[in-house]
Amino acid sequence: MFSKPKPIQKKSNKGMGFFIPKKTVESLPHSESYWGVVAKNFNRPQGFINLENGYFSHQPIATLDYHGEAESRINTQSSFFMRSEQSKAIEDARNIFAGFQGWDVEEVAFTRNTTESLNTIIMGTHWQLGDEVIIGDQDYGSMVEAFQQAAARWGIVIKVAQISLYPASDQDIIQAYVQQITARTKMLHVTHMINLNGHLIPVQAIVREAKQKQPNLWVVVDAAHSLAHMPMNLSELSNAGADIIGGSLHKWLCNPIGVGFLYVKRSLIREIWPLMGDIGMEKDNIRKYEHQGTRPINSLQTISKAIAFHQLLGATSKYNRLLYLKLLWIGNKVALETFGKSLGIFSDPEYQQNMNAVHDLSNFDNFKLQSPLFPFSRGGAIATAAIDGYTPTELSSILMTKFTIFTVGINHPIVRGVRVTPHLSNAAADCIALNQALTILCKDLIPHNESIPTKK
Repeated sequence: MFSKPKPIQKKSNKGMGFFIPKKTVESLPHSESYWGVVAKNFNRPQGFINLENGYFSHQPIATLDYHGEAESRINTQSSFFMRSEQSKAIEDARNIFAGFQGWDVEEVAFTRNTTESLNTIIMGTHWQLGDEVIIGDQDYGSMVEAFQQAAARWGIVIKVAQISLYPASDQDIIQAYVQQITARTKMLHVTHMINLNGHLIPVQAIVREAKQKQPNLWVVVDAAHSLAHMPMNLSELSNAGADIIGGSLHKWLCNPIGVGFLYVKRSLIREIWPLMGDIGMEKDNIRKYEHQGTRPINSLQTISKAIAFHQLLGATSKYNRLLYLKLLWIGNKVALETFGKSLGIFSDPEYQQNMNAVHDLSNFDNFKLQSPLFPFSRGGAIATAAIDGYTPTELSSILMTKFTIFTVGINHPIVRGVRVTPHLSNAAADCIALNQALTILCKDLIPHNESIPTKK
């Protein structure tokens, strides 16, 4: 997953409207001269540092403009477009996205988000009384509620795998799921990257062991945060045996809001009902899951633009940058040294300067990282941390009001802290600023009702 990349070839983005330096190598995640140019593709908010990019990713300016132009064309052509060109636009988008992930176009449907994709599966499955489903204890709330509703309607049994925040090995996670499997297990639902703290789950290994134990179960994957975040194609999951995968394009692919995808293995399409009634479509046609009524086709048309930006950057280059920004605000010296040496940049003056600008927050007893740090393949940009004495809401509030840094408080039974999600639009200085703010809060143990030095 984490590897030293090779130099990229000179790429041209003429006519695309993106600002991407042409002469670089992919092994420089710390280079602000390169990533500062990349950041100019985005409109940054004024008056605060945004380190909460997990809800959705803002679009590059050129993508935003393309989306608006496509909407204008549809608005001008009106019903003519919808009745004569809409179908082709959808199929063009399907071909582009399926090719991007290495999938058969006849196994990919477009939805509005991950929640709709996986609710389609959960509500469309032919459940029998006593069927068992295995979920994780940190799965996304909407998925958990969908299974709870299915349990209330059809009498299915929900079994919960307990996932360690700091697993000693992948085998710990694998066994947490596999040990729950019985002859009654119909479905195993796995979140590829946990939204609460960015923990990447070893899906391929789970699939292999689960299907050895129960060949007929369906493995359903929530890939909302892994698409275009981790340097991989999601077809790697389906090739390993995952049957169904849902995700969102408006997160790390930086597509306009309101586009999700649903991959369903062809042999299962006939067995799963669509969420919306569509008796006119053949039962084995993936398009039966797309009966949404009138929808913004320009968002589908923009997928090609979003993919182009991702590919110009390079998946590994993008991942390494996001990982570097996470390591920088956490400040763990061992992690920063390991990362820098693995890419041959540890001795670079700019790398050393930024590393020296941050404090190792793990040295504070009251700082609690809620995300696994090693190995690096356990995550990407997202991490969650807590400081003893502050609730998640209080900590996120004080970071915003006193230091003008926006994060989000996560108040979950297992993960409690502020989730920090840097983006391609963030500079190293943003993460250094967060590290320094957290250092003040940890070091000075400032009571909640006393003043805190305001960021200058």
